[in-house]
Amino acid sequence: MKILSVDDNPQNRAVLEKALGKQYEVTSSDGSEPILTLMEMHQPQVVLMDIMLGTNYTGYDLVKEIRGHGAYNDCEIIFISALTSSEDKLNAYGAGGDDYIAKPVDFQELREKLRRVELRISERDNLKELYELASNTAFTSMQQASELGELVTFFTDNLEVTDLDILFNNIKHYYANAGVKCCVEFRVAGEYHQFPKATISDLEREILELGRNAKRIVPFGSNLLFNSPSCSMLVKGIHVNDEEMIGRLRDNFAILLTIVDSRIDFIEEQIEKHTIRQIAINNLKSQLTDDFATIKSLCQSQDAQISKLVNDLSQAVQLKIITLGLDEEQESELMGLVDETKEVVEETLGLSFVLEDKLKNITERLKAVE
Repeated sequence: MKILSVDDNPQNRAVLEKALGKQYEVTSSDGSEPILTLMEMHQPQVVLMDIMLGTNYTGYDLVKEIRGHGAYNDCEIIFISALTSSEDKLNAYGAGGDDYIAKPVDFQELREKLRRVELRISERDNLKELYELASNTAFTSMQQASELGELVTFFTDNLEVTDLDILFNNIKHYYANAGVKCCVEFRVAGEYHQFPKATISDLEREILELGRNAKRIVPFGSNLLFNSPSCSMLVKGIHVNDEEMIGRLRDNFAILLTIVDSRIDFIEEQIEKHTIRQIAINNLKSQLTDDFATIKSLCQSQDAQISKLVNDLSQAVQLKIITLGLDEEQESELMGLVDETKEVVEETLGLSFVLEDKLKNITERLKAVE
C-alpha cells in the first residue's frame, strides 16, 4: 500500500518512514510542494496529513484541495496532529479526513488504523470488481437478448416465405445488422441456387460448393463457412478480437442455419405438394378430355341415328299416304304432324351442339389450370 506523509518537521517524517517503511511504500513531503502534483506523481492510497505545516496552507487546506479534485475520492486521509480538541477533530473530518490520530504518534495504534484502511480498500476493490462484473454480465445479457430477439424476428418473418430470393434478402439483412456480409447456396429438390446472383465471385462459388461435403462450421481467417445438407452460408469479414463475442456469433449463426434449414424443408414440401397437385391436375385434364371426346362422339352418333330415323319415318309416311286413301285435308294434316315432329327433333339435336360448346369451354378452363 502506498502512503504519502505530509509534515513540516523532518524528524517526524524520518521517524514515520522508519516505523512504516518495511511494511508500506512511504513517500514524505514537507507540504511546500503542490499537493495535487504529489498525488498525481505517487498515486497514494493513504495520506497522513499534519495540520500545522508552518506555511501559508494548513493540512485542512491541502485536504480540501485533494477532495475538491474528484480523482482521489477513494484515497484515505488520516490527520496526524498535536491538536486534539473535539473542535479540531470535527474540523478535520469536515475538511475531508477519514480518521485522526494525536501526536506523539502511537505507532501500534497507527498500524491498526492502517490495517483497517487496507481492509476497507480491499473491500472497496472487491466491490468495484463485482460491480464491473455485474455491469459486464448485464451488458452481455442485454446483448444476448437483443441477438436472440433478432433470431426470433428472423424466424417469424420467414414463416410463410417460399421464394428463395426473398429468403436470401432476409438472411443478408440479418448478417448486415451483425456487421458482416454473406454468400449463400440453397440446395432445394436436387438443384443448387447461389446468391447473390449478380455479384458472387467464382472463388465464393467454389467455397460454397465445397460446403456440400464439409463439416458444419469451417473457420478460415476472418470468415466462417456454415454447412448443412440444405444450405451453405459463407460469412465474410468477422473482425472481432473478443473470443467470447466470436463464440456467441458462431452460436447465433449456427442457430440461423438451423432456422434456414427448416425454411428449405418447408419450401421443398411446398414444391412436392405442387408437383403432386400438378400431376393430379394433368391426369384429370387428360381423363376429362378423353371422356369429353367420348361423350361428343356418342352425341354425334346418337344425333345421326335420330336424324336417320326421322327421315325414314317421313319417307314411310309419305309412301303410306298413297295406300291409305286419305283425302287432301287428312294428308295435309298428317304431313304437318310429321313436319312438326322433324322440327322438335332438330331442336333436340341442337342441344347436342350446346353440350359440345359447354364441354369445349370446360376443356379450355382445365388447360388454364396450373
